[in-house]
Amino acid sequence: MRCSRCGANVVEGDRFCENCGAPVAVQAGPVCPVCGQQPEPGMRFCQQCGAELSASPQPAQPVPTAQPVPAAQPYQAVQQYAGQYGAAQPGAVFPPQAVQPPAQPSRPGESAGKGKKKTALIVGIIIAVLVVALAAGFGVWWFMLRDSGTQSAQTQSTSQQSGKTKSGDSKAAKDDKPCTAAPDAELSSVDHSDANLVAQLQLTSNCASTKDGDTAEFKESDVKVSIKDDEGNVIASAVFDFSKQPVKFNGETANVALEFTTRQYWRPYDQIETGSAEVILQTGQSGTGEAGSADGDALAGSDIDSEDAERYAQLALSWQLKHDESAASRFYTTYTTQLSSKKNDMKADGKTWHYVDIYEQFLQQRIKHKNAILIWSGDYPTYTKADASTAYYVILSGDTVDSVKAGDAWCKSNGYGAADCAVVDLQ
Repeated sequence: MRCSRCGANVVEGDRFCENCGAPVAVQAGPVCPVCGQQPEPGMRFCQQCGAELSASPQPAQPVPTAQPVPAAQPYQAVQQYAGQYGAAQPGAVFPPQAVQPPAQPSRPGESAGKGKKKTALIVGIIIAVLVVALAAGFGVWWFMLRDSGTQSAQTQSTSQQSGKTKSGDSKAAKDDKPCTAAPDAELSSVDHSDANLVAQLQLTSNCASTKDGDTAEFKESDVKVSIKDDEGNVIASAVFDFSKQPVKFNGETANVALEFTTRQYWRPYDQIETGSAEVILQTGQSGTGEAGSADGDALAGSDIDSEDAERYAQLALSWQLKHDESAASRFYTTYTTQLSSKKNDMKADGKTWHYVDIYEQFLQQRIKHKNAILIWSGDYPTYTKADASTAYYVILSGDTVDSVKAGDAWCKSNGYGAADCAVVDLQ
């Protein structure tokens, strides 16, 4: 398509020639009565300016050739309408730039819908802003509260430090939490103090270091300490109060000595395998009775529940019988001395004997006589021949004597009377 004035190529849809500015002839068909734009077929409103189109197609209006306009004379725009919108005045002059059209009216039903969407959008934006503002306000409040608590704690710590300095203690006060977690423990060695068992433990702290780099002390009360053998048998157990003797760690480890009475352990000290033993510490446990006094730096404990102790003692008696079988076999052909014979619920020596009492007596005798052994009378002919219906736990000294006379001399030399010591063989 070419310009009718200068012959330059014109792009389809352009209203003016880009080369000379002359108006381009509009193709035949209905046109907008306001702006002259040719609408698409079936449209009721102009796509260019929004003016209402007439119901019946109008013949194309030829666009007159623009007349030269003096430089000082302003362009004239179409400003007269027929009714609300009328046809363009013939001969009107259009400027090279498009005339700003009036605001386009909405299509029927479009205004209400857009208004609702716009209102919803505004409400959503307001809600989002409020949520962000509330979140930001909560964050500021939280940090201010935390800072206030930290400053309060620091002030309290400073006050405590000042108080200690006044009392003559130059060391700064610690505000670290106390160590309440039970440490891990290993059995280093065992010994005895008279008939009591003394266990040396190496403890490893499970608590964090203090602010000055030291490991927090362990000073919990009511801590049950139990020692088990490699078969899971409890061979010692008591409840200790470490608040009386706090554990101070060197780095993360500490060595402590605990003393168990003859009613708190159930294995001769020299038959405990330290390498395979397991040590368990349990906090929050209650003991019975009062803890006795211990020798040296050892800490004494109170008894555990009596039913638990009775069960451990009974198991210990069974273990001891099996352990001492081989030592007892040599007395089929030679003599030894018998120191005691007891059974559970037996009334003797002014009391009723239980498993704990029987094993306690065995431990005491073994401290006095290092070869002492325990047997069950029902397993040996020398006892079953006399009375096969009743059996007892029998404590033998384990010392060999050549004759009955030599055995009687042994009993007297060790301070036993005829009722407490007898010469026996196991045939």
